[in-house]
Amino acid sequence: MISTFTKTIGIVVFAGLVMAGPAAARSCIVPNIKTLDNQTVSGTMYVVSGKSCSIIVTSTRGPIFSARVVTPPSKGSVSINGNRVVYVARPGYIGDDRFVYARQGLDTINRPITRTIDVSVKVSDRL
Repeated sequence: MISTFTKTIGIVVFAGLVMAGPAAARSCIVPNIKTLDNQTVSGTMYVVSGKSCSIIVTSTRGPIFSARVVTPPSKGSVSINGNRVVYVARPGYIGDDRFVYARQGLDTINRPITRTIDVSVKVSDRL
């Protein structure tokens, strides 16, 4: 099911995968998004109103030190728990939302990097 909804951003060079598949098969869909060092990339998540959706920070070429919310969503909430960025849509809300998060770390030759992800959220009553 994940490959059906996988969307690759039009980026040729990438530094690693940031998002993995959905946390729950029927309440959330998150595509894989490739990131670039010190740049912002965009992706879209689909979530059912009132349900949570996790973005799993996965492989990278260097260590990750921290992740932080840059811009919180206005129609839900987002938190960072270990290697997961967890979005929860406000119960009853149907429509669009958006948040931005960044993660800091080192590249393969120990230079500091930031990878920023702008997430567009599509909230509906069902997927």
